[in-house]
Amino acid sequence: MVIERRRGFSLIELLIILGILAILAGLLFPVFAQARERAKRAQCISNFHQISTSTLLYLEDYNEQFSPVNQQLVDVPNSRNDRTWVQLLLPYTRNFSSFFCPSADRAEPQIEAGFDADLVAGDTITRYYRASQRVNFGYNYQYLSPVVRRNGNWEAQPINYSALSRPSDTLLYLDSAGPDESGHGAARGGSWLVVPPCRFDSTGEDTFTNSRMPTEVRTINYGWDSGESPYVYGGAWPWHQGRINVSMTDGSARTLVPGSLSEGCEVRENWQGVITDNFSYPWDAR
Repeated sequence: MVIERRRGFSLIELLIILGILAILAGLLFPVFAQARERAKRAQCISNFHQISTSTLLYLEDYNEQFSPVNQQLVDVPNSRNDRTWVQLLLPYTRNFSSFFCPSADRAEPQIEAGFDADLVAGDTITRYYRASQRVNFGYNYQYLSPVVRRNGNWEAQPINYSALSRPSDTLLYLDSAGPDESGHGAARGGSWLVVPPCRFDSTGEDTFTNSRMPTEVRTINYGWDSGESPYVYGGAWPWHQGRINVSMTDGSARTLVPGSLSEGCEVRENWQGVITDNFSYPWDAR
């Protein structure tokens, strides 16, 4: 009777196999990472569609006027009485998590994703106040709902949708980032507002309409930092491999390179400059 012996792998053969597996892993991991990022970008685009649709519903209910930045433009915000634009849209979205980008860093723990429109104001809704200022949807408020000085007071003056001549080319929301714990470092969390280029000077004064950034924005250090900070693009941030998701006022959503945000204007230091072509400038289409 002949006994057949099974031949095992030698050490050299095992090393060769491990080397091949390591090479394959090195080739495939970037592919998997890119596929995962594409899925996150697709989910983010879906969120932009959802929030934009909710905005169109809001417009129908409020005589085609865009949402104000928040209801109380005072020096000391009171979350028990005030509502940000995010909170004003929550009854239409009913999903707080839709305001966050899957690719973005989260500076704070995620609170409940659901929203009950029947909650008592000043009670559970209050928890959403500060969190709503750290969403990843930056509102193009300066053109759509500017804050203007009138009779010694700051007032929000939302424009009417019919005033837009090119809704499909006018920015509504952009991927955004907020400051880190130091207030000005690398991107961390989000920002509910973004600032257009070629509009403000370094003090926050609007050189065109004498409007100004709301108090809440100034108090969270919405400054004019240089270098790799959330303010390189006025608070907009390229979360998706160097690209930024945006939605337009007609409800469409797309992905842009950061340079597209400054089309039609000559950008200078600190996101300032002069508008040179109103037709191609994507922030204002009036």
